[in-house]
Amino acid sequence: MSIHSVTNFSTISPVQRPKGGVSIRQRKITDYLPRGAQGQLIDAALLAERAGTPINHTTTIRTERLRVLGSGVFTGQHEADAIKTSLELMRHWHIKRGVPWSCIWARENGEITGGHWHMGSHLTDGHTEAYIEQMALWTGEARVFPPKHAPDEIGISEHRNWLVQCCKRNGRSGTDLAAYLGKDEPTIVRTAWGKKRDNKSKRITRYKCMGGSVEGTLGAAYRHGTSRNIAPASAACQKVLATISDAERRIQDLSWLPY
Repeated sequence: MSIHSVTNFSTISPVQRPKGGVSIRQRKITDYLPRGAQGQLIDAALLAERAGTPINHTTTIRTERLRVLGSGVFTGQHEADAIKTSLELMRHWHIKRGVPWSCIWARENGEITGGHWHMGSHLTDGHTEAYIEQMALWTGEARVFPPKHAPDEIGISEHRNWLVQCCKRNGRSGTDLAAYLGKDEPTIVRTAWGKKRDNKSKRITRYKCMGGSVEGTLGAAYRHGTSRNIAPASAACQKVLATISDAERRIQDLSWLPY
């Protein structure tokens, strides 16, 4: 599998001018998560824990299939725009119920499932069932109760185009989920001279990096992100991160920190 550098998106122009001089904005396309993305997701999960709002649920949505079906918020919308709409709906839903909005997310493109979206978020026990029922309304696909399913699968849709799970991946913490969401950051990158070398900014490499083209919004790549309150690059969150050990942050080489 060839590995492409993802540090520079300048080769993908946001504006093209066809004949006649009319500007048409183009969507940015990425093949992999940018360098440092996995670390940002891990740090965000740690910040959520420190704030008392740990990432404890996972939602997976097969965005490409729902777009093709014209279902729910994906009706008539590009996948990236529908995700942006969904995040805003989820944020308002949580805040209205007094549940702090803390989330981390990443988009992928699978060979079988196509474009899909993983999101880790904080939920309280008293609102979990209501969130799952709301997921059916947002996506336009009904919830079902199969007789056999994995223990962590607590909300399943009719055609498995959405799934809500207990967040903890293999019984571990939100940081393990964050590492999994960041798996599409390349393990190997190319230098400006075409040399291959290890991507030292990637903190955990045990999950296979699959890659795959993903289109963003008109203004951004929109491949991964966090809620604002746990954004690692903010000044307030940087102060909190300074109190957390490198071992907790899964940092192996400080010289490669992206922020």
